Amino acid sequence: MPVIAHRGRSVRAFVLFWFVRIVMKTVMRFFPMRRLDLLRTVEPWLAKVPQSVRGATIEQTTIAGVPAEKIVPIGVDMRPDTALAYYHGGAFIAGNLDSHRRIAVMLARGLRVPVYNVEYRQYPDGGVGTSAHDGYQAYRELLDDGFDRVVVAGDSAGGYVSAKVIEYAARDGAPRPAAFIGFSPFLNIAADPRRSGRYDAMLPIRRIAHLQAIFAQGPEALDGPEDMTTDETAADFPPTVVTCANREALELDARNLAESLDRAGVENELHVYDGQVHAFPVAIGATRESLDAYRTVVEFVGERLDDLEAAHAEQPAGTGAA
Repeated sequence: MPVIAHRGRSVRAFVLFWFVRIVMKTVMRFFPMRRLDLLRTVEPWLAKVPQSVRGATIEQTTIAGVPAEKIVPIGVDMRPDTALAYYHGGAFIAGNLDSHRRIAVMLARGLRVPVYNVEYRQYPDGGVGTSAHDGYQAYRELLDDGFDRVVVAGDSAGGYVSAKVIEYAARDGAPRPAAFIGFSPFLNIAADPRRSGRYDAMLPIRRIAHLQAIFAQGPEALDGPEDMTTDETAADFPPTVVTCANREALELDARNLAESLDRAGVENELHVYDGQVHAFPVAIGATRESLDAYRTVVEFVGERLDDLEAAHAEQPAGTGAA
């Protein structure tokens, strides 16, 4: 299992870690968990925070019946017939297109593909089954629109949506994603006593477990297992690259997945960074480590896309993709 440890941390990462731990973790610790949807009331204000999104065009659109952004990089040699579906994090409650636009733009530029930033339904509009359903329908629509290769990517809860897309595609005999990118992915929504939020800058994991009732809410039922890190689920995964923070609450999910992928013979890399906050690459540019993690995943996925394109080019004319 290629687990790459990134030791040390920058001054910016140190300041960010303690700011998040003092402010955000305190809010998460004392805020009524069943009313976390109230946190969404601040999202319109967060949307006003300036974000550098240069180097791409952004088109508001709809995909599979839910809002989305089509992000196309400018001035690059685009990869043919390839796209990326991005599913934002937020514990299936918070987060939106505004909060994750910058990382989506950077992935579009780095991988030279259009990125579809998907606004899947969350609580109170639906539970995890609904979020996974929307994510999968968006993926299938991209395939129907003519993309031969679709990368799935997500942070935190969006990592779970991505994993369900992989599972559902295998279940239905659909083409599997070309690769999976996970930034601190939340891969096991079942209560897991082995997890600890003691050293996590953001997530009081014991309180997150109180969201089980929200996770089970309809209207779409959650198909398949709650735990996406098992040997059975890992067998369906494409080449996978995951980043997480050392000793964050969801490091266990990342390590469990990597071990299962190894046993299944799936190519994968896990990059573990010291002293970072949960899903730190989303705040790309805020720290040196966030930029390094971004470059790491772009290099990994770019090489796999190059291989797929080369294999496709070698196929005799008139044959379909494998």
